[in-house]
Amino acid sequence: MKIRIQLLSVFFTGIFLACSGGQEMQIQSMETNNIQDEKPSGYFHTKLGLIAYWIKGKGENLILLHSAGPGHEHRDFDAIIPKLSESYRVISLDWPGHGKSEFPNPLESASAVSYAEILPDLIKQLAPGGAILIGNSLGGFASIKLAVEKPDLVKGLILVDTGGMNDPDFKTRTFVKLMSNLWFTGVTWNAFPNYYLKVENRYTKSLLDRVKEKENIEGSKQIRTSLWKSFSDEGHDMRERVSGITVPTLIVWGEKDPVILPEFGEKLSQKIKGSQLVFLQTGHVPFAEDPETFLKITIPFLKSIR
Repeated sequence: MKIRIQLLSVFFTGIFLACSGGQEMQIQSMETNNIQDEKPSGYFHTKLGLIAYWIKGKGENLILLHSAGPGHEHRDFDAIIPKLSESYRVISLDWPGHGKSEFPNPLESASAVSYAEILPDLIKQLAPGGAILIGNSLGGFASIKLAVEKPDLVKGLILVDTGGMNDPDFKTRTFVKLMSNLWFTGVTWNAFPNYYLKVENRYTKSLLDRVKEKENIEGSKQIRTSLWKSFSDEGHDMRERVSGITVPTLIVWGEKDPVILPEFGEKLSQKIKGSQLVFLQTGHVPFAEDPETFLKITIPFLKSIR
């Protein structure tokens, strides 16, 4: 994840945001409807523990893969699941250590690659004929990896501010190292999500509330640091492999994403032949920040995959 600003600026911005309560997005007091969570449709056994998943609707299988980090889970997609489930069999899940899924044991086994390795068996069980994938950040990386290594399981891709395309330059390596430190991840716990979410609505407010709820849960900080550390692993670098993707691909990027910059969306589009690229006026989680526009873009693309 190439960072737009200089290292020291990033560091002190993180400290400032943490000390000021993380007001980068400036969530104002607003009335929100409580988004009620539902019990999982089931649990899938993996080497990292039980994975909770939810299934809604009927039709072509559509799997939603959320970003990593405190507060992120299947509910990131609350804004778009109702519409998508009208025409598709929508499967959402919680990565290990997120939402209602078990924590991996040991906690240090949490990594982008180990999470991605869960997908093939999960899809074979829940969607044996293959599926279309919508993946955000780490979820995008996992989707890319699956499409490259198990193309028979993937019918189409919607990659949203995806990981795996980062240039491991000095600033990136240093920032990843900082975020891999328990002290630093604790100081920036609430500030960082405020930094990369650029639109306030009830869905982003719900996400930020979940971040706060996770802060004092034992093991959460260790999982976050372990995941950040894994972003520098060789196996997380998909830059030279994405050109092997042949399935229909839509790339959606938040033009205001300060963490995984829009330029990586452009590079990704250039490497995947025939892919479409669309920018939204959002931060790192476009489908939560501007669900209406996201659906206007993705539904025609989904209908084209038959």
